[in-house]
Amino acid sequence: MNDTPDIETFDTYIRKVDNQEIKGILLKLKNEMRKPDVTWESVKSILISLEQKDTKITKEIFLLLLEKAQ
Repeated sequence: MNDTPDIETFDTYIRKVDNQEIKGILLKLKNEMRKPDVTWESVKSILISLEQKDTKITKEIFLLLLEKAQ
């Protein structure tokens, strides 16, 4: 049914990433989403950076975020 990796949390996913550049983008995304006044534009720009580096990870992150939002 679900072909995404078994990921408990966004933090767990970040810890499993080996590429330091990708990990940095993911940490930036995590920190931005924790802000009380976060804007879509700021999140979108980080997601675009991530997508430019690795489309597979971007899709996995989208799926993870959507799953946790439900």
